[in-house]
Amino acid sequence: MTVLIELNTWANRCGYFYNAYLTPKDPNDTEFYPGRDSSPNNGYNCRHPESYKADDGTGCCYAWSCPLAIEAEEEDCEAFGMEHEESQFVLVDIPESDFDEMYMWPPKFHYGKEITT
Repeated sequence: MTVLIELNTWANRCGYFYNAYLTPKDPNDTEFYPGRDSSPNNGYNCRHPESYKADDGTGCCYAWSCPLAIEAEEEDCEAFGMEHEESQFVLVDIPESDFDEMYMWPPKFHYGKEITT
C-alpha cells in the first residue's frame, strides 16, 4: 500500500534516521562527536548506505534523496487530497497492517476519480 506521509513522521518511523549531533558516529561507539556545535542538515541525518552525504560524510535525510521513499509532487498530494508543500511529504510503500490513519493518508483519487469507501 502506498501512503502519503509527512517527512518528520517518516523520519521518526525510519530505522536509519538519527541526529548526528546527539548520536555517536558509530552505533557501537560511546563517544559523541567531540567539539561539534551542530550537525549537517540540522540533525536530520541518515545511516542508509545510499543516502545523500554531506561534505563530512554524514548522511542527510531529505525528501528528495530518501532511498526508501519518493518526494511527493503537487499531483501526488492532490491524489491524496492534501495541499502540496515542497519537501514536506513523501510517498512510502508499507504493508497495510502498518497503516496509521492518524499520520498517513491513503490515496483519495485513482486516475482522477474519487475513491469512496
